[in-house]
Amino acid sequence: MVSVRISPFGGMVPAVDDRLLAPNNAALAQDTWTYSGACMGLPVKKTIYTLANPNAAKVYRLPNNYTDSLHLSDSKWLEFAHSDTDVLRTQVVDDTFDRYYWASPLDVPRYMTQAQLIASAPALAGAYVLGIPAPGAISGIVSGGVSATLKSVAYVQTFVSAYGEEGPPSAPKTYTAQKIDATYTITYAQPDPLDLGTNRNITKMRLYRTITATNGTTTYFFVAEVAVGTVSFADNAATNTDAVIAFNAELGSTNWQGPPSDLQGWVSLSNGIVAGFRNNEIWFCEPFRMHAWPAIYTLAVEYPIVGLGVQNNSLVVCTDGFTYSVSGVHPSSMSLSKLGGLMPCTARGGIVSTTEGVYFPTPGGLALANAGGIVIATKELIRKDKWNAQVSLTTLRAAMLGNAYYAFGQKILGVFQADAFQADMVQADDFAGASNGMLIDPTSVTVAFNKLTSSTPLTNIMTDVWSGEVFVIVNGIVQWLDISDTQRQREPFIWRSKVFQAGQKKNFQAAKIFFTVLPNTPSLDPVETIGLIQTLQSDQYGLFRVYADGELVMCRELRRSGEQFRLPSGFKADLWQFEIEARVQLDNLQIATSPTELQAA
Repeated sequence: MVSVRISPFGGMVPAVDDRLLAPNNAALAQDTWTYSGACMGLPVKKTIYTLANPNAAKVYRLPNNYTDSLHLSDSKWLEFAHSDTDVLRTQVVDDTFDRYYWASPLDVPRYMTQAQLIASAPALAGAYVLGIPAPGAISGIVSGGVSATLKSVAYVQTFVSAYGEEGPPSAPKTYTAQKIDATYTITYAQPDPLDLGTNRNITKMRLYRTITATNGTTTYFFVAEVAVGTVSFADNAATNTDAVIAFNAELGSTNWQGPPSDLQGWVSLSNGIVAGFRNNEIWFCEPFRMHAWPAIYTLAVEYPIVGLGVQNNSLVVCTDGFTYSVSGVHPSSMSLSKLGGLMPCTARGGIVSTTEGVYFPTPGGLALANAGGIVIATKELIRKDKWNAQVSLTTLRAAMLGNAYYAFGQKILGVFQADAFQADMVQADDFAGASNGMLIDPTSVTVAFNKLTSSTPLTNIMTDVWSGEVFVIVNGIVQWLDISDTQRQREPFIWRSKVFQAGQKKNFQAAKIFFTVLPNTPSLDPVETIGLIQTLQSDQYGLFRVYADGELVMCRELRRSGEQFRLPSGFKADLWQFEIEARVQLDNLQIATSPTELQAA
């Protein structure tokens, strides 16, 4: 009987002592991919785009023709300075302009049409400020009329962009005790010159006037639309009677102010709703109108908001304290619920929305929030002390790689120091924690937890919305982590077994390792390297190490799959551990106390 046989291979369960792990789980699984049961490294990332601005921290891919992953390079790339920039595509039905919107902690919310994006990418100079301002005060004179019947009437004006975005109305201009058939010549308030194609693209002005119903209710109805620059409009009430304009559209933009200038980010929901946040406030746009953010829809939570996630039709609000769920079919009827358990979110970049719920990092582990509540999804995998030691939780960037939560600490670009004595000094880039990451599948006991490393600090991780592929920004380059490419060369990995403890001291004498040389694996050096202390070289398939009672007793190069070889003899030990560092696929590991026992397997 073979004393130790390992297949399939699994990931780490740091919550369990190394001696108490299941045989297939690892004491260390570093840069491993174990979904098939075999153990291999992650594929070498593919370079798909070099940033025009090497300091850009976020990209958005705009496909030229095709959206699938086979045509990723056939795209325009939008570059943003802040890693937490959120980009959304228009939700307007039949939007002939195909507008794209973005919110960033560094700037006011902005947008562009697709044609403008293509012309200005990647820098996006000339993007418009989102939202239409209210006009200034309007004026006018009343003349003519022969009727003895008098009435009171009020006028307001709005601005309209070239894309049909209407802003809030001006203050009303009110007239009392005027002849019912008089002419009201209204002088328009003109937009700021910078809003005529620079900051905004206002091209039209609309005029509304009131009709008072028999019950005393006053409603504004559309009167006229004119081009910007028109000085005045003469509204002849003798012909343009209340009965006539009552068939026109009512004023709908009374509360349609633009989003807050310090909106930090946003996510899209169903029914054309977009939710954004600032401080402890949740803002909602008017359905299908990204330029309109009525303050009356705003909700507030107890703690500052870190970021937002979406699960089905619900908004998940991650804060510095509690987590909240928001649901509803219209911004005016949103219901806010506090989820049980104090679970502060440590990093906005670590918030990932999935079909199971919204994952986000907390000091106690990876949390999962959904309609059923909130739980620490990793509580059975890793203890709090080891969790905090794995990565820089405050700079975590994450995406879903298949079914796994793939995350790294983020490289922080140099920023101005905030202390009072060196306010004009620029700090160096912060690489702390940016070379450490993790791959977790809380739904798979086999895959479990895997430690990730990177020789080059990562700037950002993001999911391409058009293809679902995972992109990584490293050293000014956008790379693609393509796990579906079976022909791609694999990164080296380290897999270390649990600590095997026999009932009595023993000596393992023989071993077999079965492995598969994957496509594009570097050629093997024809000369075998011998030595107890070795580092995996580019012309080696792998190294097999044996630890007895915590001491390294053997290191052997992997050269032929299934080859039987002897282990060091002349001693016995209580605790045995086996490690493979390789760039080939590890299929099976067999170890026995004698060659005969190994042959009988």
